[in-house]
Amino acid sequence: MESQVKLEFDELTIVFLSDGIWRNDGGCMFGVVPRELWRREHPADAQNRIRLNLTCPLILRGSDAILVDTGIGNRLSAVERKIFDHGEGWLIEGLRALGMEPGDITQVALSHLHFDHCGGIVRRRESGSFTPAFPRARILVQRGEIEIARNSRNERLRAAYRHVHECLEPVAGAIEALDGDTEIAPGVAAVVTGGHTADHQIVIAESNGQALVHLGDIVPTRSHMRGPWNQSYDLDAIRTMEVKAAYLERAVAARWWVSFAHDERVFAAQVAKDRGRMVLDAQIDVPTD
Repeated sequence: MESQVKLEFDELTIVFLSDGIWRNDGGCMFGVVPRELWRREHPADAQNRIRLNLTCPLILRGSDAILVDTGIGNRLSAVERKIFDHGEGWLIEGLRALGMEPGDITQVALSHLHFDHCGGIVRRRESGSFTPAFPRARILVQRGEIEIARNSRNERLRAAYRHVHECLEPVAGAIEALDGDTEIAPGVAAVVTGGHTADHQIVIAESNGQALVHLGDIVPTRSHMRGPWNQSYDLDAIRTMEVKAAYLERAVAARWWVSFAHDERVFAAQVAKDRGRMVLDAQIDVPTD
């Protein structure tokens, strides 16, 4: 990706980076919502996959460079690359287009440990081994998320976190386990939501009355702003709906920006209410070049 788009809030700058486009099953992304409804906004290919982005906001404040999520990275096997239609990823190139190197990142805040959010914390060498992608960064993730990802005996959870060992072991010394809501830097906070995973966290960046909330997999695309439109991956869909409603109402009232982890068209938007329905107002689009 050759161009970046950003927001500037007084003491904060937020740059919307992407680790590229991938494809995932539309039914998984929209759960109980009928295909005839979601395909109007997210057309599926012959394998029922829809195009999704891997949005990774970069929050710059003073000496802090905080990356929120890391996308998939380059760690997928050849078979996985074919399934998800994802190549090397663009995140590192996006940083370099800003005049930054991976070593400039000071913190990486992971919303959760599913492969499409944490895979990019490592890089696969030609030898097949893995090395930290951001060698000087602290990796911030909820302690409960780490424990479940590493130790769950539940068959569904083991499958969801099967990649965790090769992602976490190379960065083990840099992991900072968080216990609940935590201020990452002045004006930047990680807040536990639950819902998608038991310890899923979001990131809120505020400065002088302006704010962005990155809701991770609580509202992964613009279409998920609808209350019952949730992913089949959600462990607690009712909790997801409650958190979604609360933060979108706050975003409307305070004119917050909301960024979407997986929307292929929109990085972020301000939200308004139209006849009781959440709609996009001002928005920052994903570049198409």
